[in-house]
Amino acid sequence: MNPLNPVDLLSRLVAIPSVSRQEDRVAGFLRDLLADQGLDARRVGNNVICAVQGARPGPVFLLNSHLDTVPARDGWLTDPWEPTIVEGRLVGLGSGDAKASVAAMACATAQIAREGLDRGTLIFAATCNEEIADPGIEEILPELGRIDAALVGEPTSLQAAVAQGGLLILEATARGRTAHAARAHLGLNALTVAARDLIALDALVLDRDHPFLGRSTANVTVLRGGSSHNVIPDACDYTIDIRYTPAWSPDELVALIDAATEAEIRVRSQRLVPVETSTEAPVARCLKEAHPEVSFFGSPTMSDWVFLKGVDAIKIGPGDSPRSHTANESVAVEEVERAVAVYAGCVRALLDGRDGSPMAISTPDLEGRR
Repeated sequence: MNPLNPVDLLSRLVAIPSVSRQEDRVAGFLRDLLADQGLDARRVGNNVICAVQGARPGPVFLLNSHLDTVPARDGWLTDPWEPTIVEGRLVGLGSGDAKASVAAMACATAQIAREGLDRGTLIFAATCNEEIADPGIEEILPELGRIDAALVGEPTSLQAAVAQGGLLILEATARGRTAHAARAHLGLNALTVAARDLIALDALVLDRDHPFLGRSTANVTVLRGGSSHNVIPDACDYTIDIRYTPAWSPDELVALIDAATEAEIRVRSQRLVPVETSTEAPVARCLKEAHPEVSFFGSPTMSDWVFLKGVDAIKIGPGDSPRSHTANESVAVEEVERAVAVYAGCVRALLDGRDGSPMAISTPDLEGRR
């Protein structure tokens, strides 16, 4: 059995269109490919899961990335699903976000399976629907059971995000009193009320600094009000986009916004919470051992890490984040190849217990992972 080549695998993954909710073909291809490598891979919907069991019980390590992509944007110079290598970079839709991580994690998993594990369990999960709000990894977490450590594959130029910001979306309604515009003094203009709120929110400082993510921000991004030039509006709706760090809880932020504004405040979404992992956590030390030149940083972009809250996880993968969701997306071939060694090295360092501090020992549900 020939070892998987990560660049060849990435090319094959890119060549299969897999916009969110349309991952069936790519999931089937990856499951069959892993099975051909002797791995006991299975599908749960459009998620692909396989596990490598060690000879002895030990920690459970998850490698996770996503199969879906955004739709192709305007401006592509080539067919988005015809992978092409140009000056050392593989060009194609989803090449960096995040099929490069999927390819490298699949190759690392196959390599560890060939070589065997002394203890612990490695799980590889290639999941669906990461780019949208539909369930993907959330569907399979109950089946995976306890997870002690994880690497989440996203384009980070192989640097390690140890913190990820959260997203809180609020809807606000500024209330007024309607009147004819010719008798405006009989009414209360809701647009004026909203304008005072916008000025107050613009001046609001969320002054708790996070070492990797800095300060949280609150911005009004949508404004809706008024129906006719001759009617004083009695309501004005606006949306507040809050990007926040672990220094704040959603409840604290809602209370702060409520106190600063005159509008009625409602929570539209608080699903995407911020997450962080200590740089002294075993997974961080093991990553440093496998990848000595790695640096730690905070990531403002979202990923499925949000659903691993409570797990020591780090977001890391080949590719440049600013190229995500852009035309002519590409990833450096050398980075894809390097990622295999980084992933496999980190897994082995942790499962071999080389991080310097013992982890709690899990007893895997072997049947549930098949």
